[in-house]
Amino acid sequence: MKAQIRAIFTLLFCSLCLSGCQTHQTRQEKIPYLSHQTYAVAHLGYEKIENLSGYAEQYLDSDQLPIHYLSPGDYYLIIPRYGNMELFLYQNDITTGDSTLIYQEADCEPFIVQCNVSDIFADATIQLDYEGTTSTFSPFISLKDGSIDVGPNGLLLTLEEETNL
Repeated sequence: MKAQIRAIFTLLFCSLCLSGCQTHQTRQEKIPYLSHQTYAVAHLGYEKIENLSGYAEQYLDSDQLPIHYLSPGDYYLIIPRYGNMELFLYQNDITTGDSTLIYQEADCEPFIVQCNVSDIFADATIQLDYEGTTSTFSPFISLKDGSIDVGPNGLLLTLEEETNL
């Protein structure tokens, strides 16, 4: 009897573990990553979140995401490409230039960050580590041409309706 109960619990545990892995696989299939891209970023608006439901519908399992507030400014949706990516979120000080680790997560899931109170200084640095590869970036809107910079290893996501405006 004990062996049967143990077997049932083992099967239940394994199915739960596999369902967590499928979340990242499904997300990866929906997002058109290039081989070097390790995360995706979407700009959600300035001082208010816009279009989150559209991104959730297209790329996520839910729109209930953690939000990290660094300063009043732009909201960005960050979607790590792989399961088990480690997240380090730093807040940069405009006065000293120092960076302070304010959040760390061993198995990063999608999240939202509000940052960049200044147009000339990115106050967030996001670091994602996966199997010996580190991607570090600070999302910001260029003053030169209004483009959104998501770093060299990032993919900028834009909903189709946003491109037709």
